[in-house]
Amino acid sequence: MSEELDSKTKLEIYKVVLTRYKDLINEKESQSISEIRQKMSPYTNTVRKIRDELTSEIIGYSYEHDFLQAAQMAMAYVRKIKTCEFAFTFFMDFPQMDELKVGTAMDKAMLFATILRALGSENACVLVTKKDKSYVKFTFEKEYIFVPDTGSLLLGEDTMNLFTEDKVSYSFNDLVYENLDDL
Repeated sequence: MSEELDSKTKLEIYKVVLTRYKDLINEKESQSISEIRQKMSPYTNTVRKIRDELTSEIIGYSYEHDFLQAAQMAMAYVRKIKTCEFAFTFFMDFPQMDELKVGTAMDKAMLFATILRALGSENACVLVTKKDKSYVKFTFEKEYIFVPDTGSLLLGEDTMNLFTEDKVSYSFNDLVYENLDDL
């Protein structure tokens, strides 16, 4: 007769397994630029569902008149997702994030940028710095930077100061990938 393991012991075993196979997980979880851009499609069922839920209270949603209000709602949605960083590369897909309410800062940045794209923002993109910090940049009359780690929104001079110590390495969304290391 086998004895059932307690939750703490199971957790410790999972940590051993993950540590042992960390390199293999990193290898299998790596994604190409085209795979990442495809993941960020604003036309998937999950993203459309989130967009529709966010704009359901905005009668006759219009990008020109209602985008900032919808963007605020999208930020509130993303803020409810807990940030969980791993000691290895691991991406959550948007349906998993929607269900579990957890993701890495990069996952949250990608989701927020994708929701903004679904709301009509042509310029919403993820910025990744040399120290692998993720942000979302979008413009609507002003330039905004969303910080997924903290859920804060920066604008104006705050956005300029953000990248003085840690330069942006690359940016992307579903349409464009731009390597900024060479600039």
